[in-house]
Amino acid sequence: MPDDSAAAPTPIRLITIYQIMLVVLLWNSAYKGVRVLNTLYALEIGATPLHIGLLLATYGVFPLLLAVLAGRIADRYGARIPIIAGMVVCTVGVVLPWFAPSLLLLFIAAAVTGLGFILGQVAFQSLVGSLGEGGERTKNFNNYALIVAVADFVGPVFAGFSIDHGGHVLTYLFLGLLSTTSIFAVAVFAKRVPRHLKPAPAPAGQRMMDLLRDLDMRRVLIAGAVVMTGIDLFQLYIPLYGHQIGLSASAIGVVLGAAAAATFASRAVLPLLVRRYGEEKTLLYALFLAASMFTLIPLFTSAVVLAVICFALGLGMGLGQPLTVMLCYRYSPAGRGGESLGLRIAINNAMHVVVPAVFGGVGAVLGLAPVFWASAGVLAAGNWYARKRPA
Repeated sequence: MPDDSAAAPTPIRLITIYQIMLVVLLWNSAYKGVRVLNTLYALEIGATPLHIGLLLATYGVFPLLLAVLAGRIADRYGARIPIIAGMVVCTVGVVLPWFAPSLLLLFIAAAVTGLGFILGQVAFQSLVGSLGEGGERTKNFNNYALIVAVADFVGPVFAGFSIDHGGHVLTYLFLGLLSTTSIFAVAVFAKRVPRHLKPAPAPAGQRMMDLLRDLDMRRVLIAGAVVMTGIDLFQLYIPLYGHQIGLSASAIGVVLGAAAAATFASRAVLPLLVRRYGEEKTLLYALFLAASMFTLIPLFTSAVVLAVICFALGLGMGLGQPLTVMLCYRYSPAGRGGESLGLRIAINNAMHVVVPAVFGGVGAVLGLAPVFWASAGVLAAGNWYARKRPA
């Protein structure tokens, strides 16, 4: 009698969150490193501050225009295709300036890199959300956020040391090799990435506006935009404020570093906070803490005091991003998790364009202190709007 069990195919094990973290660390480190490299190299070849501003905005063009489409692709075809395609496109953008260094090619490379990054980022977030439910999903999203925070540190540091020892142009090759390594890593796990994240297709006839009409989804999207506004304003105006009050470059770096360290620390304890307070209440507390710290910044000129304030601010802002990703995925309709995450990213990238322009005008007319207080007001308003009303 034949043994039917011997003929049964061996089930394919799904990719684990730790394998995803390895790939994301390599890929994001290359992406974050090349952003710093492009800025420094542009200055090296004579770019003006206007050029630098336009160059940084170029990264967000495709994420703003295509984030929702990228989410729909992930929903329809699964994460495997957009992850691999996004990483390959991103790697091409990373190494382009190595072939023919010029300011024009830096802009082209920034656009290409942004296109690849948005394809991969949405698919990765959607994949992470599909790996578990409840507390397991919270843990997975938090691990993802932790490794992104590590890449935020590794990428720029790697790029900086590489520039000092090998020069700007050669660093493009080094970062390209790092990004290529991430492609090889994901290729090893490719068969473990499901082609379709959810068995049920999205109902026909649904539009993006349906997501915005949903009250819970709208609250989360507004909260995500508010968090991004706070991060943008902090990164833009803390160096300006430090320079205005006479802090040295190293002191400004310490202040910024305090916030970065707090971001990692807050994400490390996020699962504990969520278990005790829940995702929504933790987000509200985080926004309140960040808003409070923004009001204090212009009242002090000591680097030590500012570092303490910014550490507390970093605790709040560091919690905001992963929590809004978790809530966005939770409230997404069946079969539309990727699209919902893409819409969140599109709105956040719109903030990258609008916020510096609007608050730049405020700062030019009224000075920097009102900018920090206005930032606190925006966070407080977002906190109020994000509160879940009783039915």
